[in-house]
Amino acid sequence: MGFWNRSGAAVVTRSVDWEALCVLSRKGELLAALKIAGASFTPDDLEEMLARYAKKLAYVPKDYADALLDSARVQIVDGYHRMMTAELADVHANMRLFGSWKEFARDASVRTTGKRLAVLKYLIAAYTMYIADSPAHPVGTPFPGGYAVELHEGVYYCPVRAVQGEVDATLCRFCPAVQSRERDLVLTKEQREFVERGEKLDNYFFNYHG
Repeated sequence: MGFWNRSGAAVVTRSVDWEALCVLSRKGELLAALKIAGASFTPDDLEEMLARYAKKLAYVPKDYADALLDSARVQIVDGYHRMMTAELADVHANMRLFGSWKEFARDASVRTTGKRLAVLKYLIAAYTMYIADSPAHPVGTPFPGGYAVELHEGVYYCPVRAVQGEVDATLCRFCPAVQSRERDLVLTKEQREFVERGEKLDNYFFNYHG
């Protein structure tokens, strides 16, 4: 846990030059820059982010609010820990960033000016989406209607990806998740798995020419 600032002195947020980050093109160099920027934050910052989010859920039904807060803790606290402790093998460090990275960095530059916790939010999101190739909202994040973010056969599915992607103020438009399939929104997980097993068997017998 050596990345924590535990000196007891007043913490000054390290200035994040998003324009400089914008020109980075490889995962390794971006991860190094994110760690440098992230080192000026503390456990109190993470708890403050969660506390502010919890206030927004004051009028949400308790069970749903508790599930959302659990998901937010994974997104924020676990996300920060992963960002600050991640190590990439050379082959991964040399991988190019997704094409939307420049737009993400420019958006962050505008939205985080003078906002300490917004800087932290965007740093964690940058790691999660562009280094770890994961959705901003972790797997299991619930949405109205009983739907949730899922990982299925290596693909992340989000039930509101198509809708949220149209909202400029959200991180969702940069997210690597794709819109949940129609069957994901109609069938239970068990029903989907049954249907997919049948499809795989049909495909095997149809295409088998041994």
